[in-house]
Amino acid sequence: MTQILRFETMQFRTLTAWLMANFIGGCIIGYLESNGLQFMATLMLSGAIAGSAQWVVLKCLGYRGRRWSLWPLVSCVGWIAGVMLSLSLSEPIAYIKDGLIQNLGLWNIFGLNVVNRTLWITVMAISQGTILSISMQSRAQVISVWLLASWVGAALHGAIATALCSAYCQVLPPSLMGIIEGGGWAAYGVVTGLALVRFRQQGDEQL
Repeated sequence: MTQILRFETMQFRTLTAWLMANFIGGCIIGYLESNGLQFMATLMLSGAIAGSAQWVVLKCLGYRGRRWSLWPLVSCVGWIAGVMLSLSLSEPIAYIKDGLIQNLGLWNIFGLNVVNRTLWITVMAISQGTILSISMQSRAQVISVWLLASWVGAALHGAIATALCSAYCQVLPPSLMGIIEGGGWAAYGVVTGLALVRFRQQGDEQL
C-alpha cells in the first residue's frame, strides 16, 4: 500500500512539475511577445524557452546525461523547423481554410491557431520523442505516442489561448499578457505530461 501511494505521489509530482514548467515557459513567451518582440517571440523563441523549462524539470527528475542536455537545443531547432514546415504548407492550409469557411463557417483566428500550433510542434515533438525513446524497448512506439500527445496538446494550446485572449486580452495590462500564452502551454503540458508519466511507468530505469 505504501509503495502504491509513493508511486502515485511520484506520478502526481511529475505531472505537476511538467505542467508548471510549460506554464512558466508560456508566460515568458507571452510576456516577450506583448512587450517588444511581438510575433517574433512565438515564431523563433518558443521552442528554446519551453524546451529549456522542460529540461529543468527533466533534470530535477533525475534525467541527466549527454542526450538530455540536448533537449533545449533539439526543442529550439525542431520548433523553428516546424514553423518553416507550416510556411511551406501555406497554400494547402489556405485551401483547407476556404473549405471550412464555406462548409462549416469555421476558421478565423481559432482555426488558424489550432492548425498552425499543430504543425509548429511536429518536428520538435519528433526530436524530443527520439531522445525519450533512446534505451526504450519500443522506440517507434515512444516517438509515436509523444508525437500524438504533442499534436493533441498543441491543438488544445491553440484553442485555449485563443479563447482566453478573446475573453481577457482587452482588459489585461501588457505585464500580465503572458498568462494567456501560459494557459495554452499549460494545456499542452497536461497532455504531454500524461505521456511522460506513462513512459516513466513503463520503464523509468530505461530512461
